[in-house]
Amino acid sequence: PPWEEPVPEEEEMPRKGSSGHREPLIAAGDKEAAEREHGTAVRSEEGRATGGEASGAPSLRATRSSEDREQWVDMREGPNDDEEKPSVSWARIVCINAHAFNYGLFYASVGVILLPVEAANMFEGNEAIALAAMLVLGGISQLISPVAGYSSDRCAHKWGKRMPFILAGNATLFVCLGCMYLARTYLYGYSYMVLLFFAMLSLNVAYTGFAGLVSDTVPAHQMGVTSGIMGGMTAAGAVCGLLGLGFGLETDEAYGAYALSLLATTPFTWAAAREEQLEEARQRPWVGEEVTRAYYISPESHGDFFWVFCSRTGYYMAVSTQIYILYYLRDCMTDPEISGNAKMYTSILCILSQGCSGVVSLVAGHATARFGYKPLIYAACTCMAAVYVGYTLVHTFPLVVALGVVYGSSNGVYLAADYALAVACLPNKEDGAKDLALWGIAAFLGTMFGPCITGPTLAVLGKQEGSAAYSFKGYVGVMMLGVVYSFLAAVFLFKVRHGYAPHPERTDLSGED
Repeated sequence: PPWEEPVPEEEEMPRKGSSGHREPLIAAGDKEAAEREHGTAVRSEEGRATGGEASGAPSLRATRSSEDREQWVDMREGPNDDEEKPSVSWARIVCINAHAFNYGLFYASVGVILLPVEAANMFEGNEAIALAAMLVLGGISQLISPVAGYSSDRCAHKWGKRMPFILAGNATLFVCLGCMYLARTYLYGYSYMVLLFFAMLSLNVAYTGFAGLVSDTVPAHQMGVTSGIMGGMTAAGAVCGLLGLGFGLETDEAYGAYALSLLATTPFTWAAAREEQLEEARQRPWVGEEVTRAYYISPESHGDFFWVFCSRTGYYMAVSTQIYILYYLRDCMTDPEISGNAKMYTSILCILSQGCSGVVSLVAGHATARFGYKPLIYAACTCMAAVYVGYTLVHTFPLVVALGVVYGSSNGVYLAADYALAVACLPNKEDGAKDLALWGIAAFLGTMFGPCITGPTLAVLGKQEGSAAYSFKGYVGVMMLGVVYSFLAAVFLFKVRHGYAPHPERTDLSGED
């Protein structure tokens, strides 16, 4: 009879964890025990139906409450896709991350060196407003990322899901660079702004595809090392850009350098990608309503990933405090050589800091297998807060350099764990590029909201009658805000349940391709 048929075992069905992951309810050995006890329960029911006695008393019931099932779940690692993805060689990971080098080269040097010079060149007398407009356009361009990610997740091109977006973005950026060179040569300022906007759009589209490619290619047990390599390559690109434009190349030569970087790095990413066309069974339609939801994030819709997003926003609010270092050197250093050449010494400080960030990121990537992602991020936030406290206690450039080295090292530790933790907390790997685009927007929001609070604080607390310089009290307020932002980044991370011991068994990079 139907009422005597065995009940389907719910333990075999995956459930959605708090972070949005599909996780197995029970381990293999526990599953066998549950099956034996389920059989015992059925036999007991049959014995009662025939007037007999149950042959054994089960210690566990066949229908287990959801609270009891929770004890069978290991929440530390999230989904284990290692069985589906083979290990990736060290050389292939580096080649894929060649795109990160190009990204760091462009972003670090354009905002700090190139755009201020070009704004003064094309908008003489109004360069401050022109520079602000250029930076705003760059920020707005990041809003293309969730749409690009959503489309990439559904792309059925024969070259794969990610490479078409990387190639299209890089090709468009290449053309925009040539046109920007012409616009700046003939002083077409407003045309230059439009071209800059499309160049940044292209850069963000390509980076969205790149972020999804890394997530698709690298297995979870290698994600910490890969995140470290990504941070190291990004920092290496930043250092090359700052060195090239700060001490070597003329401004008009920068466009050719960016174009050559695109031509040099893209083939490596292409060769290492090895994507296949999306299977027909996994293809999904492009739905306009879903695109709108791609910009929405909450604890209910994204679980742990939401708190990673908030933590990253707080961290980059702390990072944004660094934009006032030039003014800090100008107004607070006791050596007239430093205060009178604040721009040059700021460039030196940035290069040293970025160099340390890249080296430490490569090393810290291996540490994630032992310590996990969250402890490293906690350490990075603590060190950054300590650096900002230190800035209020020193007045000489050598000590500032020492603090800058600590800052760069802590940033390298953060970069080694940041991307890996985001991938571990993705609510749905099939929509990985879309959600990683939101992760990218978190950095933009942090660097935008941070100065909105820090700038007025410096202006109010540091104002001095009859002087263009800001007082030391104003910089104390700025640095204390950096401490608060670092603290917020750590507090938000407390809500994340993943990231303590990610795949401790395997950290090798020598697996098959």
